[in-house]
Amino acid sequence: MDEELTNLFQQWLGAFEKMQTAIKNDDAVTPDELTAIELRIVTTPAEGLHGLAVKLGLHHFLNDHADAASEQADSAYADLVRLTGRDPAMEIFARFAREAA
Repeated sequence: MDEELTNLFQQWLGAFEKMQTAIKNDDAVTPDELTAIELRIVTTPAEGLHGLAVKLGLHHFLNDHADAASEQADSAYADLVRLTGRDPAMEIFARFAREAA
């Protein structure tokens, strides 16, 4: 179901591993290459729980290592809204906007 996201995640893992061993390795991966894979993950819609797990798992990892990780969580949230047809954040905003008026 979420084969494309799973494949992108495997690419990311391989690129990250190469980047971690860059001192010993001449074919090092640049941070831009990792960012490009991350952007592809962000823009690829999840079709089920496996894809959401990839996005949120990557977000969880990146949250400890970079400030730009919120794109992964935002993308996963958008997929959850699309898959469930419900946007709890918008429900909260709408309720508080009504009460403030």
